[in-house]
Amino acid sequence: MKRKFAVILAVMTAILLLAGCGAKATEGAMAVFPENNSFYGWDAAPEETADASYDYDMVAEAPAEGGIYDEPSIPAAGAEADISEVPEDYERKLIKNGSLSLETTDYDALISELEASVSSYGGYIQNSSSRGSSDSGDRYANYTVRIPASRYETFMNAVGDMGTVVSSNEYVDDVTLEYIDVEARLSALTAERESFMKLMERAETVDEILQIQSYLTDVNYQIESYTSRLNSLKNQVSYSTINISINEVRRVTPAAPKTVGERISQRLENSMYDIKEGAKDFFVGFVGSLPYLVIYAVVIVIIVLVITAAVKSRRRKKNARAAAESEENENKK
Repeated sequence: MKRKFAVILAVMTAILLLAGCGAKATEGAMAVFPENNSFYGWDAAPEETADASYDYDMVAEAPAEGGIYDEPSIPAAGAEADISEVPEDYERKLIKNGSLSLETTDYDALISELEASVSSYGGYIQNSSSRGSSDSGDRYANYTVRIPASRYETFMNAVGDMGTVVSSNEYVDDVTLEYIDVEARLSALTAERESFMKLMERAETVDEILQIQSYLTDVNYQIESYTSRLNSLKNQVSYSTINISINEVRRVTPAAPKTVGERISQRLENSMYDIKEGAKDFFVGFVGSLPYLVIYAVVIVIIVLVITAAVKSRRRKKNARAAAESEENENKK
C-alpha cells in the first residue's frame, strides 16, 4: 500500500511542478516520480519498480474518483500565463485616477463643500493636510479622496465648479490582463490544494503526511499572495483615487491672454492691482506698527533732549571759562 501511495504522490508532485509552485516542489517530484513513466497513461512501469506487487489499476482508477490527475486547462500558478488578449465578453478592469489644483478666495466655504460632496458621492477621505492661517490669507490644503469609479467623472466636474481650476490631470491604468491572470492562478492553486487535501486522507505514515503538508504550505502561501493582489486590484478598480490641492488667494489667476491688446490690458490690470495691494499692505503695516513707532519716537526725543542739554552745558562752561580768562588778562594789564 505504501508503494501505491508513493505513486499517487508522485503524480501529484509532477502536477505541482507543472504549476510552477517553486523549486522545492520540483525537487520533491524528481525524488519520487519515475523518470521513464508516462505522466497520464502510465503505459510502462519503470524497471526498478516492475514487480508483481506493483498495482497500476489503482492509479488508473484514481482520476475517476477525484480527477486529480487531469491537466489544468487554465494558466498554472507560478508560471507565466499565456494571455495575449482579453475575451470579448470580459468586462475590462480599469483603474481611474486624477488630480485637481484649485484656487479660491473663499477657502472655508470650499473646504466645507468639498467634504460634504465626498460623502454625498459615496466616497471617503483617505488623508488630508493643511497649512497657513486665516490671518495671513494664504492657506493651503491637500486631500486624497476615494470615489466610486462609476461616479468618478461627475465628481471631478463637481469639484472643478467649486473653485478656479489651475491644473488637472486624469490617467487610466488597464489591468484587465493582470486581473485575468491572477484569477486563473488562484483557480489553479485552489484546485491543487483540494487535490492534496484528498491525497492527505489516504496518507498512512508520518513521512507521507509531512511531505504532503510541505506541498500544501507552498500552495497556501501562493494562494494568500495572489488573493491579496486580487483584493488590491478590486479595490483600485472599484474606487478611483483623486488628489485635490486647494490654495487660498486674494485674487484668482486670470486666464492666459491671447491677443496683444489682452496682454497689455492684463499687464495694466496686474500693475494696478499690485499698487493697490501694496498701498494696503503699507497702511496696514504702518498702523500695526504705531505702538513701536511711538516708543521709538519717545526714545529718540529723550536722546535728543539729553544731547541738547549736554551741548548747552558744555557751551556755557566754555563761555564762562573764556570770560574768566579775559578778565584775568585785563587785571594783569
